[in-house]
Amino acid sequence: MRHAPIPSRPGRADWSQKALERTWRSLGALCFAIGVVNAFIPLLPTTVFLLIGLWAYGKGDPTMRERLLNHPRYGRSLSLWLDKRQISRKGKVAAVVGIALSAAFTAFMVRPKLMAWGVVSGLALLSLWLATRAEPPTAT
Repeated sequence: MRHAPIPSRPGRADWSQKALERTWRSLGALCFAIGVVNAFIPLLPTTVFLLIGLWAYGKGDPTMRERLLNHPRYGRSLSLWLDKRQISRKGKVAAVVGIALSAAFTAFMVRPKLMAWGVVSGLALLSLWLATRAEPPTAT
């Protein structure tokens, strides 16, 4: 004899879905805020946090995701990366210069030197990876 499934309490699925959306929105807001702050502090990454925020907003607040993609300053770069995995030449130069400054600061400040060499080597590899990403066609 088959029994009908016992219905769950009303509203429970709605509550958990809303809690999950709030969590994604909170993560998106946190990463977006860190990205904005980092835009004004040299040596700290901005785009990485904006991309994570964009991803989180896509899961919890699609409207905010669209606002980020349409942002006058960051929207084009974010869209290029999401759609085509491309980075503009200006973005590459800015990223590599920031990474180089960070590597120099690390090499000067971090002890033991072996750890500094490890960090600087990782940053050099990251710069190489960034430099080899595709670029969007230039407008002529």
